[in-house]
Amino acid sequence: MFIKARLISYHILKEILIYFSLSCLVFLFLFLMGKIFDLTRLIVLHHIGAGLIFKLLFYTIPYFLSYIIPISALLSTLLTFLRLNHDREFIALKTAGITPKIFFSPLMPFAFGVLFLTLFVTSLGIPWGSSAARDLIFKITQKKAEVALKPGIFNDRIPGLIIYVGKIENGVLKDVFIYQEDKKNKGWWHKGQVIIAKSGCLAKDRHRLVIHLKKGCIVSLQEDKEAHFLNYNQYNLVINLPKSFGQRHKNPKEYSPWRLWQMIKRHPKNATPYILAFHRKLVLPISALIFVYLGAALGLKESQEKRMGGITLGLLCFIIYQILFSAANSLGETHVLPTHLSLWIPNIMAGLFTIYLWHGVIHD
Repeated sequence: MFIKARLISYHILKEILIYFSLSCLVFLFLFLMGKIFDLTRLIVLHHIGAGLIFKLLFYTIPYFLSYIIPISALLSTLLTFLRLNHDREFIALKTAGITPKIFFSPLMPFAFGVLFLTLFVTSLGIPWGSSAARDLIFKITQKKAEVALKPGIFNDRIPGLIIYVGKIENGVLKDVFIYQEDKKNKGWWHKGQVIIAKSGCLAKDRHRLVIHLKKGCIVSLQEDKEAHFLNYNQYNLVINLPKSFGQRHKNPKEYSPWRLWQMIKRHPKNATPYILAFHRKLVLPISALIFVYLGAALGLKESQEKRMGGITLGLLCFIIYQILFSAANSLGETHVLPTHLSLWIPNIMAGLFTIYLWHGVIHD
C-alpha cells in the first residue's frame, strides 16, 4: 500500500510540475508581449537602443512572476485533477479503497515550493527588478527628456507646467500645447500663459529645462481678464527645476519586507503605502499555496456531465480573486477597512472556499 501511495504521488507531482512549467512559460510570454508593444515606442520615437529595452523587459520579470506563479499553481493542479477525474482514475482509486487524502502527499511539497518561490520573488526579486528598472528609466529621461512625455495625453510631471504633445518623431515634438502656471499669483484668478507651437524639442541640464519651440503663439492671461496674443517663429521657454526634481524617490514596492517594516515604524502617520506594500509581499505567496489546493479541489469536484474547460475555470477563479484583491487594496488605502487586514480578506475567503470544497471531496 505504501509503495502504491508513493507511486501515485510521484506521477501526480510529475504531471503537476509539467503543467506548472508550461503555464509559467506561456503566461510569461504573454505578459512580456503585452509590455514589449509599449516599449517599442521608445525604439521608434526616441531611438532607444534595443539592448536597453531588453534590460527593461528583464527587470519586469520578477513583478510578472509574482502573479504568474500563483495562477500557474492554480491551473497546474486544476488541469492535473481534471484529467484524473474525467479519465475516471479518481473513481478507480476510490473503488480500490484509496481516499482523497492521499493527494495531500504530492500537493504539500508543491504548495510549499510555490509559496517559498513566490516569497523569494516578492521579497527580493521585485525590489531588485523595480529598483533597477526605475533607475534605468530615470537615467534615460535625464539624457533624453522627451522620453518622459507620452504623446496624446496631458503631462504634468514638470512642476508648474502642463504639456500636451500630439506626436513625437525622431525626438521632435509635434503639435505642442503648454500651459505655464504663474506661481506668484495666489489669488482666485489663475494667471498664466498658454503656449502653442507646431514643433519643438527639449534640452535639459541638471536644474534647468529649455523647450525650443517653433512657429506658434503665446496667449497670456492677465488679471484684467484680457488675453494678450503674441505670434513667434522661434521661442525658448526656460524652466528652472527644483533641486528635488533631479532626484528619484523610491516606490514602496522597491523595498524588502524588513525594510518596509522599518519604514512603517519610522513614518507612522503616513504609513499606509508601506503597510499595503508589506502585506502584499506576504499575501501573494500565501495565495499561491491556497491556489494549489483550490485547483485540486475544483478539478475533483468538476462533474462529468457539466464539463467546463479547465483553463476557463482557472482563469475565472483567478479573475474573481483579483477583483476582490483590488477592492480590498482600495478599501485599505481609503481606511474603510483596517490597513493591516484588508489585503488578507481575499485569501481568507479563498481559503474557506477551498476547505469547503475539500470537505465535500473527502466525504462524497
